[in-house]
Order: sequence, then structure tokens, then C-alpha cells
Amino acid sequence: MSSVSATLLDTSKGIVEFSYKGIGPTILLLKGGHSTRETDLSHSSLIYEGYSLLSISRPGYDCTDLSTGATPSEFSNSIIEVLDHLSIESVRVIAVSDAGPLGISLAAHYPDRVEKLMMEAAVVSSWDEQKTSTSSFLHTFAKERSWGGIHTMLKVFPDFVMKQVLKELTTENVEDYLNELSPNDRRFIYDMILTLNSSRPSYRDLSYTVSDLSKIKVPVLGMYAQKDKWISYTNALLLKSKVPHSEIYESHADSHLIWIGKDAQELWNKRLNFLAQPTKEEARHG
Repeated sequence: MSSVSATLLDTSKGIVEFSYKGIGPTILLLKGGHSTRETDLSHSSLIYEGYSLLSISRPGYDCTDLSTGATPSEFSNSIIEVLDHLSIESVRVIAVSDAGPLGISLAAHYPDRVEKLMMEAAVVSSWDEQKTSTSSFLHTFAKERSWGGIHTMLKVFPDFVMKQVLKELTTENVEDYLNELSPNDRRFIYDMILTLNSSRPSYRDLSYTVSDLSKIKVPVLGMYAQKDKWISYTNALLLKSKVPHSEIYESHADSHLIWIGKDAQELWNKRLNFLAQPTKEEARHG
């Protein structure tokens, strides 16, 4: 697996790690819980669609200091420092899974810097106590055994480890779900788990509160699956009710992993269509 090059910026609150690649309009990617600089859920391909991809590691992940943001609102300020450093006026934002509150905060508090927001299987409501207490594998198991041990187990007992992870991501029978995966989809899950890390900041994710959704005025696309056990479909319903101008795309994926499965290509096309829609500023200039 090739290493992803990263840049460190010393902001007013501490070090923030980011990578910036491509030529074209900038997409800011905010990855989900446990994801590292190496985790790629297909988003790197956006570079080949004519976009620049700016990936900023959240507090505690990779080399980004925890001090850069104890809350989504605080880290939003650090993100703006990165944008200013790179002379980027505005971005299209993709918030994945646990990064949902951060995407919402950016769109709500910096409408002049966010052109549009995509919520990909992303948290909209604050985590309830039941979700926090049942995060058995991805939080408790990872904390007790370390991700290095899990990665070693994955190489020796891949099906066992994948089943433990998938139990928290799908409402389907995990045995059936795993057996029905295509070889490419199995590889996707294997590679994803192999890059996961950082249990400490993932615990902080569970305590985040969400900004006032009614403050979001930019175009919003939410993509969610009914069979997602990790981020329930009620998040999609809440997003639509609180942000009436938002659009919800219902994925037919069989788990939280909406980036694979039978309609993965349709989801990819939906994402590209949304990203390509002219912003108000672009429409104003023809």
C-alpha cells in the first residue's frame, strides 16, 4: 500500500495535517471515525474527475493535534486557517460518517466559504447513550487490543475480523452479507480495516454536539442507506426536516458502506452530478 504524502500546518491552535492534490474546483474531504490519511472510500478518484481534493485530518487523527478543536465549531476555525494558508476562497465539502457534525458546523458558520455540502452516511443528530454504549468492536475492542493487533489478526483471520466490524455496520445477517460480497467489495472492506486507527479521537466523536441545522443555507445532498446499523436512516429524515432545501439520496447498500454494493456506480454518478451543479456564484458569472 502506497503512503499518502501529507503537509503539516502550524495553526493558532496547533498542528493540522492535510493533503492537497489535483487541479480544479476544491473538494474538502472530512473522513469518518477511525479513518486515517491512508483510508480511501473511493474519494481519491474525484481527482480524475477534474477536482482538487483537500483532505484534512480531524483532531487526534494522524498528526493533527487534539488542541486544534475540542468541538466541531472550534476545529472549523482551524480548517479556515488551512484554507487561508492555501488561498482557497471556497470549497465543496464532503463529510463522511462521524465527521457529519464538522461538515454541518462549517456550512452553518462559514456559508461564504462552503459552496455545497454532501453528507455521506453522516451523523446529523448527537450520539445517544445507547449508540455510545454499544460501540463494542470499533471502540472497545480496538482500544483494548490496539489497531496494530487488529491489523495482524486481519491478515491471518480476515473473515473473522471483517465479521466483527460488519456486525456494527449492517442490519442484515452478517454471514449472508459477507458471503454475497463481490471480490472487489471484499477487498474494499479489507483495505479499509487495514488503514483504520486512532481510537482516542473516535471516543471524542461520540460526545460532539451538532450545530443548528436551520442555519445551513447552502445546497445539501445526504446519502444514506436503510440497512445502515451505524448511522441510522433517521439521520436522513432529520436532515430533510431541518434543512428543507436539502436532497436525500437513498442508497440500496446493505450496510453503512454505501460506497460498495449493487448501486455503487449510481451513487458515484449522483455525487458527481451534485458536485457539478453550478453554485450561485458560478451561475452569476455565466
